[in-house]
Amino acid sequence: MGARRLRVRVPERRRDAAFFAAAAERLLNCASVERVETNPVTASILIHCSDPQRLFAEAAVAGNDLFEIDFADPSESDNGAVVDRATRTFDAADAALRRWTEGQLDIRGVLFVVFLLGGIYQLFRGSLAAPAPTLLWRAGDLLGLWNSLYRDPRAEVAAEPAAPISSGSPAGSY
Repeated sequence: MGARRLRVRVPERRRDAAFFAAAAERLLNCASVERVETNPVTASILIHCSDPQRLFAEAAVAGNDLFEIDFADPSESDNGAVVDRATRTFDAADAALRRWTEGQLDIRGVLFVVFLLGGIYQLFRGSLAAPAPTLLWRAGDLLGLWNSLYRDPRAEVAAEPAAPISSGSPAGSY
């Protein structure tokens, strides 16, 4: 089995040469470690080892007080973090715009005007294929025009209780 590499980042110790030298020295005492490369500028430690699982076991027995290792699976991380951050930024910009204009404008209104004017500009340029319809569609979407025109009937059926089937004629008439 060839050597495997494990990179550990310790951003709290960036540019701390003494810490990275001590970490390299202690890691080299582990039997599974073949070579250690440290870079205090990038705050990283590159460990070349024969068996990463054995390295973790050795570190646990020796008592690792240099750094903590988070074994959380990055694929299970919160996918909404970027969306949440963007939402907070959008909300903060909206609040600032409302404050500056004393409640007369909001981000949605500004975007509507930008999309509408951009779509009209693209129409006058003759760009009928993609830019104009897209911008005009976004402007209408901000107004909520398409919510009432293009509803998914399957979603409505699932959301509403089943209606009784009728022949179309009033009750009691044949």
